[in-house]
Amino acid sequence: MKNTKFWNDAAIYGAYVGIAEVAFGALGTWKPSTLISLLSLVVFIALVHIFTRRRVALYGGGDEGYSYGKCLKFIVAMSMFAGVLVGAYSIVASNFLFAEHYHELVNTTIGTLAKSGLYTDDMLEQLKVVYDKFFFSPIYVVIVNIISYIIKGAFFGLFIAAFTRREATMFSSDMGDDKE
Repeated sequence: MKNTKFWNDAAIYGAYVGIAEVAFGALGTWKPSTLISLLSLVVFIALVHIFTRRRVALYGGGDEGYSYGKCLKFIVAMSMFAGVLVGAYSIVASNFLFAEHYHELVNTTIGTLAKSGLYTDDMLEQLKVVYDKFFFSPIYVVIVNIISYIIKGAFFGLFIAAFTRREATMFSSDMGDDKE
């Protein structure tokens, strides 16, 4: 039962983080800005911190507390679910909503590489196939987003878990019967 609750909470909170990331991703594609990217990162960190703190408050109240490892595990699981949602959005964005933008991005990148003179025409064609696969193929897009959000969550989770953990009680209340 505890494990089911863990995954349910990770999925629900990960969905909230994913929705926020999708909103900032759409806004950043529509109107690119460094401020939007920075705000997206701040919101990601804040939401992960809030949701982890909530999890610790709900399940870390006993004598066993809620360890650093448990916090980090929850953050990584939550980030994985956020990555699934962002991956689904990325598929829709690259193939339907902002398809021209993504094709222009691939063509600009290939054009820049062609101007460098380091690549032959065959190499550029192969790169175009790879870019098309990674930007427009649903399986690759979802896998890349899941992995990137796991890494992002794990990195920031290293710090967030240190601040949100709850130490185990060294002595439980039933052990303190002899008074000096």
